[in-house]
Amino acid sequence: MSFAPSGGAFARGMSVYRTVVFWLMMIALAAVLWQMASKRGPSSNSASAMSYSDFMNCVDQSNVASAKLIESQSTARLEGKLRQPARDFSATIPKEVIPDLTERLRKQGASVEVAEEKEANWVTIVITLAPLVLILIFWFYMMKQRQARPDRPAGTPPSSGPIGD
Repeated sequence: MSFAPSGGAFARGMSVYRTVVFWLMMIALAAVLWQMASKRGPSSNSASAMSYSDFMNCVDQSNVASAKLIESQSTARLEGKLRQPARDFSATIPKEVIPDLTERLRKQGASVEVAEEKEANWVTIVITLAPLVLILIFWFYMMKQRQARPDRPAGTPPSSGPIGD
């Protein structure tokens, strides 16, 4: 005879509820960590984005004080400063216009710097994927723990034999 309160269906319902909440929290944590890991540096957020047409209008008006061209496969990202109003900007331009554009900017007295976009090295890849890998390891660990527990009714002690033998 057992004097332990029997939870029955209520205990099973709470167990399912806790499991669902746990996995929802894990998914939310994974999403937050992924967003944090995949954000770009502060340089892309501090400059206001400008369209190619607006940038070329500024070039036509000799309003570009400095520009840094960062080349990639088929385009180039341009970051720099405007003269009036004095503010930072960023724009994406076709790679084909770089020679003419750099010559025009140089003639206008703007300082021009050309850089090549750095390719992702193994350290960057590891840092980016580390949160996802840690979450997967934790998930596998939790699944192993869940499989290792023997199934027993709620409220029964973990001992295998009857009490008082």
